[in-house]
Amino acid sequence: MRQSMKGIYSVDRLPLTGVAIALGSGLAIGFQATLFTLIGRTIGPVRASLVLNITGGILAGLILLGVIGIQGHSEWQISRSTLLSATIAVGMGIGIVIGIAFSFQQTGVAAGVATLFLGQVLIGIIVDALGWSGGEPIPLDPRRIFGLLVMALAIVLLVRET
Repeated sequence: MRQSMKGIYSVDRLPLTGVAIALGSGLAIGFQATLFTLIGRTIGPVRASLVLNITGGILAGLILLGVIGIQGHSEWQISRSTLLSATIAVGMGIGIVIGIAFSFQQTGVAAGVATLFLGQVLIGIIVDALGWSGGEPIPLDPRRIFGLLVMALAIVLLVRET
């Protein structure tokens, strides 16, 4: 264990598995966003969002049926508040896919993904600072603000000029 580094940024506390999975998920999102953009160019962003979400719902439904078949129905009791939260999240997801299919055509995929990521990080910083995710609050400090500014600069550098 390295004693010279302390706090949540200590090498011995770095959640490498979580970082690796997040990186893989980010790579998948980049590829998925490219597909969304191509589909949006072909059939338009609104129709693309609806087709993609319907297809995703069908696939998720089939997977759910398989999981229920394996685990049993009693494992899948869902409260009304959870169902309401899921409905809100899905509604937001439809808007997100429309936004991706439309905006990435304008910005390019790299700048679009970077901007999408900046939006996610902004929300994440607010959630962390207020402790809304159930963990210990992580205060907003100059280092985190500087990180946001660096990300914003990266977006400026990535946006293609027309």
